[in-house]
Amino acid sequence: MSILSDLRRFILRHDLIPRGSRVIVGVSGGPDSLGLLHALMTLAPEFDWHLHAAYLHHGLRPEADEEARFVAELAGAWGLGCTVERAPVREVAAQPGVSLEEAARQLRYAFLGRVALRLGATVVAVGHHADDQVETVLMHLLRGSGLAGLRGMLPSMPLSELRLTALPPDMRPDVPGIRLVRPWLETSRQAILAYGTAVGLQPRLDATNTDETFFRNRLRHQVVPLLRRINPRLTRVLGHTAAALQGDYEVLAAHRQALWTALATVGEGWVRFDLAGFRGLLRGDQRGLVRKAIGLLRPELRNIGWEHVERLLDVLAADPARRSGGPYPLVAGLVARLDYTHLVIGPEAMPALGHPHIAAAHSLNPPGHLALGPDWELIVTAVTWAPEASPPWQGVTDPHRVWLPADIPTPLVVRPRQPGDRLRVFGLDGSKSLTDLMNELKLPRAARATWPLLCAADGEILWVVGYRAGERCRVMPTASQAWEARLAPVGSKDEHTETPKPTAGQAWEARLAPRSALPEHTPGPPAATVRADA
Repeated sequence: MSILSDLRRFILRHDLIPRGSRVIVGVSGGPDSLGLLHALMTLAPEFDWHLHAAYLHHGLRPEADEEARFVAELAGAWGLGCTVERAPVREVAAQPGVSLEEAARQLRYAFLGRVALRLGATVVAVGHHADDQVETVLMHLLRGSGLAGLRGMLPSMPLSELRLTALPPDMRPDVPGIRLVRPWLETSRQAILAYGTAVGLQPRLDATNTDETFFRNRLRHQVVPLLRRINPRLTRVLGHTAAALQGDYEVLAAHRQALWTALATVGEGWVRFDLAGFRGLLRGDQRGLVRKAIGLLRPELRNIGWEHVERLLDVLAADPARRSGGPYPLVAGLVARLDYTHLVIGPEAMPALGHPHIAAAHSLNPPGHLALGPDWELIVTAVTWAPEASPPWQGVTDPHRVWLPADIPTPLVVRPRQPGDRLRVFGLDGSKSLTDLMNELKLPRAARATWPLLCAADGEILWVVGYRAGERCRVMPTASQAWEARLAPVGSKDEHTETPKPTAGQAWEARLAPRSALPEHTPGPPAATVRADA
């Protein structure tokens, strides 16, 4: 029979079902899934496949009880195992934004995954066919989609890639290594019906397939017949279009993955892009990378709104020189920020990435140390030099260190900024507002509210840590000892912790020690990040 030859070729061409596989076949009792079970059973001896039928009772129709018995009895008559389970579709669909269709879809795939895990199967086969592909492409087109949607359903995909976010975590099976396959995907509904008639199948018909309150059914019964009158070859034409777009998508995905690897850094709950590299991309690539970041951070989203991403890209296009700004709202609690050298996407409350930060005032009694976020700590130790030797600041232009007079009132205080903060800048007359100073220094906007300030016990700001020292940091030239305060990665070795406390006439040294050497005028320490190829 030619339909079996076509099916065999399609399976072999896409390597859908390896020889010797245990296969779970989702069977509803309708002509598509029942025909698939029979066709695979016919081919099974040739490929040493081991089939098992699986029926999910949605609890939506009275006739489903009879359908479940029918599938189980028919599978038994054919010498196949069968699993039947009932699902709480209405309960899942009661959640905001979850339709009966979507609840049933997610529960069905979760069920098939559980059956596969229990039986040690590596393949789950479902009965989607070429006319279903037409409907899928049209649904995505009418709802708005890029290539990912317009390529339609895939012949094969990891079952784990299906989004089952309407289900509670305990109902989502962990299914690594299990693939979902669609062997009928190039076969028309008409050919499948003819096959069922030829082999004597007596499928059960689901009345909900005629219920036009469902979007897919409206397309099937109203739109597709009209399009078929315009082009009788609609199924074949849109099938070829979907296949071509699948190929184009694979090429584009490889290109975007290379861009992602070059430009993206992924952390816990955030993604950032090299801003200069991102700005140099075509808008389509920019859009693709932002959408990929959102999808990575919010995997439960099935649809990412077009307008949110476009507003961000419009901001970038309107001012090509803009290097700071935001937050710009995206979707699902995510925002974007321009951070001078990076475009950062993450939650609105996200602290500045990789920078030291502090949420409230803390005392620091030297010698000692203070955590400034999860990655950094400020360590205070003592240093000495011979009276005839040059002081440690002699010839040093490192903007990430300061020296503080030893008679600075202690304990030192490290705190975030406060309204009205001003700094008496070292070497300048008068004071400058901290807001103006941070603007001049191009301190990342997201970091400003929690950037650590080193202060004397009487409250005067001594140092905007890592950037600018105050006039009160001036040390007498007769000093021969100093305290060093350095910002270092958490856990780094401190060689001076046990050094005695300096006395009057000596000095403090505070030094920003980043994880790697920072060039002069760098906006801040680099983040401790992990390159991801996700």
